Amino acid sequence: MGELHYDNRFLRFLNKTTDLVVLNFLFFMTSLPLVTIGASLAALHSVNLRSLRYGDGYVAGQYFKAFRESFCQATLCWIGLVITGGLLVFDYRFWMALDYGFLSKFQIVVCLVIAIVLGIFAVWLFPVLAKMKGSLKEQAANAMKMAIGYFFPHTVCVVGIAAFAGWAAYVNTDALLIMAVFGIALVSYLQSFFFYKVFAKHIDEEPIGEDDPIYGDRRNQKVM
Repeated sequence: MGELHYDNRFLRFLNKTTDLVVLNFLFFMTSLPLVTIGASLAALHSVNLRSLRYGDGYVAGQYFKAFRESFCQATLCWIGLVITGGLLVFDYRFWMALDYGFLSKFQIVVCLVIAIVLGIFAVWLFPVLAKMKGSLKEQAANAMKMAIGYFFPHTVCVVGIAAFAGWAAYVNTDALLIMAVFGIALVSYLQSFFFYKVFAKHIDEEPIGEDDPIYGDRRNQKVM
């Protein structure tokens, strides 16, 4: 029995590894037009969030279904983020080129603060689009509320995961190779544990049993 249990864990690990490689490939293929990166991110998060509760399934089918469903909202959000980011870069370079003393330094700090807030908002936005329903305004508001309301440890951890992956790939060749194979799919999967813990507080879903990784078994919980 012990050997069988070990084999099952190994097969689950092998299956998850394969799924992440496939997801990473699908993400880059659907992101090639660049304008579709937002929809690709939403689809990637959708599959990974689903796998936490229901296990791994036909990831390609799930991915393309989520890609189609989130395409309009996610694409509009991505375009908005790119335009806003471009304006911030222009503003930053503009004030860096000038020498207006305190005014220049102040404007540079403002640009950096806005860039950080925008980055944190973007990290939450596409998982929210993947998991929750609502108008674009409601989705954006939810993403900002969650980013701020669950800043520690959730926002800190999901941003830290992405930052560490980028830093490791930049300074280490082996890490770069791992990112090339698993890439953003692995980053998204690790982040999903933190995202879903927050979503579980706002989405009413029935637990899948006593081993439910998100909710536990509500049958054994006292109704408040």
